[in-house]
Amino acid sequence: MKPPSIFKIAVEALVTVSLIALLGLLTALIYALLSFLGTEPTDQSLLTSQGQTPEATVKHLTATKPELPDAMEALPSAKAAPKLKAMVKEVKTEIIAEVATKPLTKMTVQELRPLAKERRIPNWRKLKKKELLFHLTA
Repeated sequence: MKPPSIFKIAVEALVTVSLIALLGLLTALIYALLSFLGTEPTDQSLLTSQGQTPEATVKHLTATKPELPDAMEALPSAKAAPKLKAMVKEVKTEIIAEVATKPLTKMTVQELRPLAKERRIPNWRKLKKKELLFHLTA
């Protein structure tokens, strides 16, 4: 039994990849068409596609209104958007503690260590003042 030639394998691979690409394109086109038409099938759209017209549609067509109906009345598959109310809440701001306004160089080690703890500097308990200043200013 003779193994297939490299040319035959390449042609089969090209055909397979082309078919996969065409199926992907077809799937994308079908998805776009369904999203354009609306994905929810309704009783009215099924009845009109079979040649039957429901009674509600006939009444709607024979009505004598000079203006056009609303979009929500014309499209039964369209869902009404929920009405949102704007709610504004007043927030009271309170000053809990005063921020240290001293420069870092004038602070003591006991004042620098909580700052180092907040900034998650490793080994902040064992650092000296110069090391704390170096890490806090970096």
